Formats: sequence, C-alpha cells, structure tokens
Amino acid sequence: MPNFLGLRTAKYTARDRSESGVAYWGVTDAASAWDRLLRLGATSFEPVRDVGGGITIGAVRDPFGNILGVIENPSFRAAWA
Repeated sequence: MPNFLGLRTAKYTARDRSESGVAYWGVTDAASAWDRLLRLGATSFEPVRDVGGGITIGAVRDPFGNILGVIENPSFRAAWA
C-alpha cells in the first residue's frame, strides 16, 4: 500500500506550531487513525475536520513534540485499490 504526503500552505496552518511543517500520512479513516494515535500517547494538536472536497485532516503531537498529521482523501483510495 503506497503512502501519500500532503502539504498545506502557511495560510491554513496553526500559529503556535514550529516552522518545520506538518507531514500528513494518507489513511483510510482519519478519525480512527487520529484516535489511535491519542491512545498510543499523542496529544491533540488539530482535531479531525473536513477541509472540503471529501478531504479530512487532523494532527497530533507525539510524546517527543513532533507534529504528525493524518489525511483521508478520496482520491488516494483509487491508488490503494
């Protein structure tokens, strides 16, 4: 199964994050993946939300302070099939 990386422009990023950016991992269910990361010790950075076009994103901060994002994008599903 391929992985996808999504990037957002500065216009849509949180103001209190580091300058490094957020890596978004393509998942089939963003809400479930985000919840699982929280159960594994991450803390909420950006709650899961619909950003339009059927795309859902969310981000967490891992125990080391890194910000990790998840993205559910219907166009990714075609590549996973």
